[in-house]
Amino acid sequence: MTAANVRLGPMTTILGVAAEPRGAGPVLSGTAGWASVAVVAAGVILLLVLGLTGRTKNSWHYPEEDPRDLRVDILRGMAIVFVVVNHIDIPSLYQLITQEAIGAVSGAELFVLFSGAILGMVYGPRMARDGFADTARRLAKRAWKLYYTALAVILSIYLISLTPWIDARAVTTFTDQGAGGAGGQAVGRVYDLYGNLNQIFSYPVPNYVFADVLLLRIGPWQFNVIGLYVVLLLVAPFVLWVLRRHLAWVVLAASWGICLLSSIHPIRIFPSQFEDSFPLLIWQVLFVNGLVAGYYRVQILNFFRRPAGRVVLVGTVLIYLGFLFFSWNNPYQANIYDPRLALIPDTTFRTIYQAYLTRTYLGIGRLLNVAAVVVTFYAALTTYWTPIKKALGGFLIPLGQSSLYVFIMHVYFAVLIANLAVLHNGWIWLNTLAYTLVLAALWVMVKRRFLFRIIPR
Repeated sequence: MTAANVRLGPMTTILGVAAEPRGAGPVLSGTAGWASVAVVAAGVILLLVLGLTGRTKNSWHYPEEDPRDLRVDILRGMAIVFVVVNHIDIPSLYQLITQEAIGAVSGAELFVLFSGAILGMVYGPRMARDGFADTARRLAKRAWKLYYTALAVILSIYLISLTPWIDARAVTTFTDQGAGGAGGQAVGRVYDLYGNLNQIFSYPVPNYVFADVLLLRIGPWQFNVIGLYVVLLLVAPFVLWVLRRHLAWVVLAASWGICLLSSIHPIRIFPSQFEDSFPLLIWQVLFVNGLVAGYYRVQILNFFRRPAGRVVLVGTVLIYLGFLFFSWNNPYQANIYDPRLALIPDTTFRTIYQAYLTRTYLGIGRLLNVAAVVVTFYAALTTYWTPIKKALGGFLIPLGQSSLYVFIMHVYFAVLIANLAVLHNGWIWLNTLAYTLVLAALWVMVKRRFLFRIIPR
């Protein structure tokens, strides 16, 4: 092995530059644009008023005696569908919903937030019953299982990439969309995510190769958030311990303080790949706030039933409508069927977006948007549960209840789709059918509990 074969720098090699994709869908401006805004706003406000004034059928309301909160499962199901669609990333009608069509929010934020919420709902009572030591042991065991599952996925994808007739570049490389730390100047850069791993066939194998694998420095970009989740699971027992002492304000102050500090002076704790897209000290704020919300779920729901809570709900829905209006003015269009408003100048939109709504470093506007989405959608599910469940529950609830399993398995479907040449000709309706088959396959796998004994869920 020569010195030229050894790379001691970052594991993401810049391979080249690709063109930024652009759609050419219908653009609504002037009277047509404002009329569309008025219709959507009126519809949302009407549903809100009907719910607050008790004009909806009682049989439609969510049964609060249900011990498991299926509203959260539906929202988790929605989040994981967004993740699957955006990670496979071929033009389809699904993108009209998943690419920030509900606000400046992606499936990743919702996935992390709800992971914390479920943990708070499940392990809060468990810590009260079994104590800190047992809870910490259970969460450490789950973190360990996720960690070695991550290693298995990373290595299995690498082995797949070595197969001559399989092109795995869809998961072993990453094309920068300008949402990372390098900003818009990096749009189109293509990175090699497996860096030094080819040196594994050298003899002796260099130590840095083992370090790259064990520290999760390499792996599919669609999967790197798992490293973040492993770390947060290990921290969670200590957060729950503080909450057990009725010090939620300490948890929230610490979480937001750390997030703010890292936003001003970015601090990287781990060399792992996830820190590139999901900086730990920033993204913990979603997980921790979700955990607190899950822990105090009953108290929060009781607050929203009171007059003050209803005022907060109305304000939150109006804020959400503002974010929705803004996001629909995004000049980026997913494909030729993607309608966008043109009521905000592109330069104004980009300036505001870059200042307050960035994804990697979670701009304050994005965090507020996430909160508004969750509260608004949760309230809608509470009031209109029966019709929503009939329409979407049978599909989304199973996916939401096994969202981690779906997240792991979708990486392999990304490889499959990438190797079907017919799906890369821009035929949107065919691609939509392909997405439908992928989501249906994942749903069947969940219902059949395929490999549930091996893969975390």
